[in-house]
Amino acid sequence: MLSLQTRRRIFLALCLVTAAAAVALFANAAFAGGISALGVALTVCFAATLPWGIVNFWNGAIGAALRLRHPRPEAAVFPAIDATPDAPGGRIAAVMPIRHEDADAVFGRLRAMAASIDAAGLGDRVDFAILSDSADPATAAAEEAAFAACRAMDARQARWSYRRRPFNIGKKTGNLWDFLNRRGTAYAYMLVLDADSAMDGAAVARMARIMDAQPGLGLLQSLVVATPATTLFARFGQFGMRHGLRAFTLGAAWWQGDSGPYWGHNALVRIAPFMAHCALPTIPAGRFANAWRGEIASHDLLEAVLLRRAGWGVRVLPVEGGSYEEHPPRWSDFVGRDLRWCRGNLQYLLLPDLGLQAIGRAQLLMAAAMYVSGPAWIGFATLSALAALTGAAGAIAGAVWPVFMLVVGLVFAPKILSLFATAFGPEAPRWGGR
Repeated sequence: MLSLQTRRRIFLALCLVTAAAAVALFANAAFAGGISALGVALTVCFAATLPWGIVNFWNGAIGAALRLRHPRPEAAVFPAIDATPDAPGGRIAAVMPIRHEDADAVFGRLRAMAASIDAAGLGDRVDFAILSDSADPATAAAEEAAFAACRAMDARQARWSYRRRPFNIGKKTGNLWDFLNRRGTAYAYMLVLDADSAMDGAAVARMARIMDAQPGLGLLQSLVVATPATTLFARFGQFGMRHGLRAFTLGAAWWQGDSGPYWGHNALVRIAPFMAHCALPTIPAGRFANAWRGEIASHDLLEAVLLRRAGWGVRVLPVEGGSYEEHPPRWSDFVGRDLRWCRGNLQYLLLPDLGLQAIGRAQLLMAAAMYVSGPAWIGFATLSALAALTGAAGAIAGAVWPVFMLVVGLVFAPKILSLFATAFGPEAPRWGGR
């Protein structure tokens, strides 16, 4: 089996060679009639679109190959998935920060989750903490009523707690840290949930078993599946996520190893090292622009690399099963969420020196690159349109078009490869056959 360092070198080489070849092919086409300002500008925009697409492609290609080759590919990239602890670990706090959510839906999911955890034999270890930042009095009253009803229906009433902060300081991150500072030392683990999260007892028990058996593991992230939806947009998103994220995550786990991702929810966190090492820095005033200063909007990946800096493992379970979230039902909801992620990921470029490991810095750069490619595509399209309007694009367009389509293929290839791996791999019967 290849060592982790070898796998990382192979992945880096694949990405660099692919990027160099794509830029060389494009430049050769763009400068076919001689070097021009238009050709240079188009080549620069084209090159800026590549990093995230190439990483996405090779993650998906490697993940699809692993799924075709191994009956249990998750064990191939994470051998400790089958580890058994000598004894059960400490208590688990399942924490759910909420703000202006549908109280009935939130507590309905939590009641179902608690029943499933009890059925999995983990009920004595798990407490539930609902952390509200709701400012609207009517919403707060609905939360309190739903909490009281939920608690009254449970024989283990003491495991339920609800508290509402008067001020939304630090948003979700501040909410979690408020809980940790008040009650964190009473628990070994924190199961972080979003307001739309749901996990079944078997999934939580599996994550607890792995964490108990791996004392050096600081965070275990599960692969999340979107819950059934009714809108066409959400169903398209679910299909793409289902057939893209599985291969992408598996391929990423192959080379990331113990420097895996954290998506901020549906993950089990070891509290002691998290509290010791994951306090977030802020963007200082005057650094690039005041609009970007202050709190880090995308806290999750930064917390993961801070854990790795301190020597703690961060792993992902690249397998579906028992971990769910809702997909944004409408395009406007998706865009609003993506804009928040965009601001947070681009803030990574403005961080002070944190002494991170090389792979941690690379992961932060890749997260930022995901949102650099969008403006680069807009610039590319705008320059192409202007060139067409002025009649300057004729010589370039015919030569560039095949290269452009090749890159578009890179964008869609991971989902296509994953769908192929599903149809022709050992999972096909589970999906109804080929």
